[in-house]
Amino acid sequence: MHFARLNDPGRDIAPYIDLLEVISDDVRKRIATLSVQTDNEDQNHAAIDLIVQAMQDIIPGYYQFQGDAENYDDIANADLMSVIDRKRGLPVALALLYVHVAKRCQIEITGIDFPGHFLLRLQSGGARRMIDPFHGGITLGSAELRELLKAFQGLDAELQPAHYREASDIAILLRLQNNIKVRALRRGELALAARVIENSLLIAPDHDGLWHQLGALHARLHEDAKALHAFTRFVELCKDPMHRVRISAVVEELRDRLGHQSSDRKNDTRDVPNSDAPVQLYPIRSQNTDHKNPSDNPDSGQP
Repeated sequence: MHFARLNDPGRDIAPYIDLLEVISDDVRKRIATLSVQTDNEDQNHAAIDLIVQAMQDIIPGYYQFQGDAENYDDIANADLMSVIDRKRGLPVALALLYVHVAKRCQIEITGIDFPGHFLLRLQSGGARRMIDPFHGGITLGSAELRELLKAFQGLDAELQPAHYREASDIAILLRLQNNIKVRALRRGELALAARVIENSLLIAPDHDGLWHQLGALHARLHEDAKALHAFTRFVELCKDPMHRVRISAVVEELRDRLGHQSSDRKNDTRDVPNSDAPVQLYPIRSQNTDHKNPSDNPDSGQP
């Protein structure tokens, strides 16, 4: 939640944190209630299903958090505070709610970077369940997962171990930020997209792809000094020799451009006081020159 506030520093996060704690308490109480209703033998065998039911009863049930299929590309679906306000969001945004609640209830939970659709894996007593936070926390077995995979990768796709790649907390936050960035770019809000990437770099300062995207955005915004800094960091971190050489050429071009601009300012005597010169009542308009952007599209590369 603290990270979400970076995109809008003026918002008060206290009510959101309080609500998350209330939801966590409600899930904890629901688990206790269901446990009382189940005899010991069944409880040992169905502990994981009991946890899943409790989360379903509270998060999408009582609090009505669901995926927003009708307005999927709305940028509000990727903003965690807006998601809490609207009770609607993207899979990864809703997943953060489940992750927070599970950890507060000491439930083992892991984000799963499934192709095209973010999922969660709950684990208890050696048993596992895959759940879909976008569709009410429903459980997905092998048949449902295979169907979901084919919907995104084609009818010939088959489940592989790589499809169950675990996502760290940082990876989940980066994926959520990337969704905000993509939607900002679609709306033409380049400055917002740049700010989102800058926020992402606070938790992933060595992510070369983010530095590349940031450099491309600053170049499009004609912020050459910032673009130079971002591309320089990219060159320092990039492991691909060909890509590093190509962006090194961009770095040199930016340095040369900034050097010329600095030299032009030093040679500009218009601001030097001169008692014999007439007072300039209106500022002299400078001629803006649009420079072609040598960098890549910032949409390329997913964090």
